[in-house]
Amino acid sequence: MAFASMVLVIASPPNQAPTFNSMPELLHIGFDNTHRFKKKSYLFQYKGIDYKLIQNNPRRWSDVLITIVPFNNETIKEKTFTNAGEFLSALSWVNHSPVSVQYLGGMGVPNGFNLRDAKCRVFDFPQTPFHGRILGSDLSIISAIKTEDQRKALVLFREAFSSNRRLFSFLLYWQILEIGGNKPVEWINKLLAHPLGYDLPISDIRQLAIGSKSLGEYLLDDCRHAIAHIKRFTGKTSLSFDQVSENLRLAISTNIVEQFARIHIVSNLNLKGHMYLFPQGRGRIPIFHERFAKP
Repeated sequence: MAFASMVLVIASPPNQAPTFNSMPELLHIGFDNTHRFKKKSYLFQYKGIDYKLIQNNPRRWSDVLITIVPFNNETIKEKTFTNAGEFLSALSWVNHSPVSVQYLGGMGVPNGFNLRDAKCRVFDFPQTPFHGRILGSDLSIISAIKTEDQRKALVLFREAFSSNRRLFSFLLYWQILEIGGNKPVEWINKLLAHPLGYDLPISDIRQLAIGSKSLGEYLLDDCRHAIAHIKRFTGKTSLSFDQVSENLRLAISTNIVEQFARIHIVSNLNLKGHMYLFPQGRGRIPIFHERFAKP
């Protein structure tokens, strides 16, 4: 069940109101995450930008990433949000946790404001359905995103994995299969014939009434095209949403294409490395970097 969206801003006291054009902005990026961390807040740097992660009560409010940006500088704000989204994609992937991301805006703070002192002042309702909670996680390791194709794929996977709309998820997983010039139909059929040690969803595949089609052709025509196009050519499958068999068919097909998307990201897009949160000495913000790479 999705939640209605509302942003609640707690304003600064009147005595903290310098000129708007000169004050920095405390930017809030909301996110929902099924993995609950050991500490309520963390300070860290990811790819040159400092953030403070604050966990709120997940039954009431989304968690937030907070950072300080110049007021009214849309270029820096856009870069900061994109960077935060990449971090949350890498976190979602390595933790196997649904994570959604929302831009919440910000509020002015005095010049010289320290990020360590920041508190959540902009609140939003959770945007993802309840997936259960995993307690006691630690913010110490994320996937190392090195290429634009990897970044695009993990953003799509994050959105698909956190969605409670199966048809939407299927379309995003299929888009992942097209990244890097991959041809999904041919690649799926080839991998099914020669698994190369990958854990394929064979039990799910056996539940589908594919008929004379290959699995790749079935997923493209009976699923991807059927979802994307309401008007179909004569003899082509159209969707009947309120049939039990159709509901189960789409659920199974989505699970299958999700697994192929995971394999494509790892094997074809070569997402295999990790970044680790390293301390930088007393009073300095910890930084994410690869174990054998300089920060």
